[in-house]
Parts: sequence; C-alpha cells; structure tokens
Amino acid sequence: MAAPRSLPPDRITRQKIIDSALKLYAQNGIDGVPVRALTTDAGVNVAAVHYHFGSTEALAEAVFGELSERLNAQRVMALEAITAGAAQAARKPAVSAIVRAFVAPYVGPEASTEGRLLAQLILKHRLSPSPMTERVVGKHFDPMAKKFVAALLQALPEVPPGVMAMRYMLMVSTVVLSLSDRGRAQRLQRLAGKKAASEDLQTMEAALVDFIVGGLRAPVSGP
Repeated sequence: MAAPRSLPPDRITRQKIIDSALKLYAQNGIDGVPVRALTTDAGVNVAAVHYHFGSTEALAEAVFGELSERLNAQRVMALEAITAGAAQAARKPAVSAIVRAFVAPYVGPEASTEGRLLAQLILKHRLSPSPMTERVVGKHFDPMAKKFVAALLQALPEVPPGVMAMRYMLMVSTVVLSLSDRGRAQRLQRLAGKKAASEDLQTMEAALVDFIVGGLRAPVSGP
C-alpha cells in the first residue's frame, strides 16, 4: 500500500517502513528480516524505525494491526452483504458464499504477499503466541471470527454452537496450512507426482471451498 503523496512527510516515512516490512515479512518470514535490510528497502535510516515505532516488535504489531484491520473489515463487509441478502430473501445464507468470503484474502490478487503474511501471523500465534500476537488476534480476529461463526450457525442451525466454533477453527487451520505450501518445495506437488495446481489461485479456492463446505455440513457425531 503506497503512501499517498498528500500525507505529511513523517506519515509518508512511517508508511514506507510499513510497506517495506509487509513485503519483506511475506518473503522471508516475520523473524527473518534484519533491521538493516528493512531500512535499505524503505530508503530510510535505522533511527527512523525507532522514532516511528520504538522497537522492531512494535513495528511488527503496527504492520499486522494495519493489515488485519483492513482485510478483516473487507471480509466482514462481504459477510454482512451475504447475510443481509439472505434475510431479505427469507432464506438461509449459503455456506459456500460464507466460506468464499472467509478465504478471499488468501486467494485474491494480493495472496502472495498479504495473504501469506496473514497466514504467517496466525501460524505464529498458534505455535509460539506472544503478547503482540495476543493483542492483534484479540483486537482484529476474534470479533471477525464471532461474526463468521454466527453466520455459519444461521446457515447450518442443526450444528451446535460449540461444534460450529470448533469447525470454524478447523477451517482456519485448513486455509492457513494450505497457503503455507505455496511458493516452496511444495509437498502437494511431491505427493501428486506431477506439477500441482496450488499456484493456480482459482483452483486452490475451489478446492478449499469444496473441502471446507463438506466439513461444515458433516453430520454431528458423538454425544
């Protein structure tokens, strides 16, 4: 997201640092970007990072906060349009439409940078949660997640709320782990024994939606 020219110089510098961090985190991982590489890419000095953010952890939180707020707002807007349309037509919202709204950031035009970075944040929070990831997830992801669980319960009222919350978490895991295989020594390609289609975002979206919808609709077993 390039900094608008109308911003004050301080804001332009701050946005340039965030934009460079977004790109480099997506390419090299959250913990794989030295400050010097970041400042070189942004065209600023090290002092500018400390002036605007105070620390590299605060910079990471600013990057993930901005990204999460923007992408989750887009998802919630799409979700609200789906549920409003269903209510107006006096029908249940379509499960597939809800799932597509959820996976959109991971398979859209910015999937190779923003989508991958979003997946990295969630993986990091799952594997090694920190106060920073707790704050970002609590502020930007939990409210969005509750809206999706509520919409899924409208679509599938036969699924108990606790089970639906668990299935939502399974949906998140499916999407994040699928995205993590893209752009690397793809295991999918090795297992398939031929060139896999995980770089084809339309194919990936269709496979994810079909698989997740099937899991969400599955009969509830157990007590």
